[in-house]
Amino acid sequence: MTLLDRYLTRKCLAAIITVVAVLAALTLLFALIEELDEDNAHYGFGQALQYLLLTMPRRIEELLAYGVFIGLLLALGNLSEGGELTAIRAAGVSPRRIMVALLPTLGICLLLSLALSELLSPAGERAGERYKQAAQLGLADKPAAAADYITPEDGIWLRRNLALGSEYAHIGGMDASGELVNIQLYQLNAKNELVATRRAQRGSFDAAQQHWLLTPVRSTLLSADQTLSESSQSLVWANPISPQQLATQAFADPRKMTVQQTWQYLSRSEQHPIASAPYALSFWQKVLTPLTYISMALMALAVVIGPLRHTSIGQRLTLGLFIGLGFKYLQDLFAPMAVVLSVPTALAVMIPALLYLFIAQQLLRRNA
Repeated sequence: MTLLDRYLTRKCLAAIITVVAVLAALTLLFALIEELDEDNAHYGFGQALQYLLLTMPRRIEELLAYGVFIGLLLALGNLSEGGELTAIRAAGVSPRRIMVALLPTLGICLLLSLALSELLSPAGERAGERYKQAAQLGLADKPAAAADYITPEDGIWLRRNLALGSEYAHIGGMDASGELVNIQLYQLNAKNELVATRRAQRGSFDAAQQHWLLTPVRSTLLSADQTLSESSQSLVWANPISPQQLATQAFADPRKMTVQQTWQYLSRSEQHPIASAPYALSFWQKVLTPLTYISMALMALAVVIGPLRHTSIGQRLTLGLFIGLGFKYLQDLFAPMAVVLSVPTALAVMIPALLYLFIAQQLLRRNA
């Protein structure tokens, strides 16, 4: 790494850290106001703040791409305002070489994004959701009780294809050992007619046989001319989904899942294409994060060398916010194409980044 690389890396990282810290503080403030709107006597300021601190890694991960762009824009803009960028260009350093000097900064940010996405964010989300549930039940001061059950507000819904129809399952909750409570199964035939319902109080997973044992079970069998009800002490539920996958399903917001968890969710063939679209978008957004960072960095360099060469920090910050918001709006615009127009999800995610790369290259070509 040359002297120029080290200098730009130091300046850019300092600016990015400052921008992300400010954005995170603003996000925390607005999120705290929203959390305090919940009408719960046990869930006050201290509990809401602790919940938000536990879930802060995911919020920082979402802000990082925009923080990288605005931070690079401010750092390069300050160098331009002080004449340093002009001196670098006068010494024969091309915009392409400056972009290469920004790669260590982007690499460090990518490593941080990977650590947040795959390690800190999922763990923080699970701990935060369990703490919030316990706090709302008045159990925040009892750590053991806080982790007793994973109980999403609407339970856990599963769907899988059968040989002659399909099956829908609703699970009320799951304890720390992976045991299910309040299981309801609805079996449909090939004509989507309800043919059987089953209710069980508890369910335990047999890892060796890859199925669940439900106890006790009450079944209702439906036909065209009669309804038959029966009870049994146990029933084998031949669903190979593991407790670990169910724990992921319990917090099945694609933004809160790792790349591996999202891929496992998508690889389950019984998922409906429309229902799985948000997961595919989240998966490709995370996989293509390096392309997003490169396009944002090149756009920041192109804007500083071109239109914002001699502007104040306030103007650069304002334009940076508009460009960052523009990128988000483009993502929100092209994302539905994956479902509505049957466009490949990876392409829908790549279009905004490729568009920014093209615009940045045209600006650099015009002003270099």
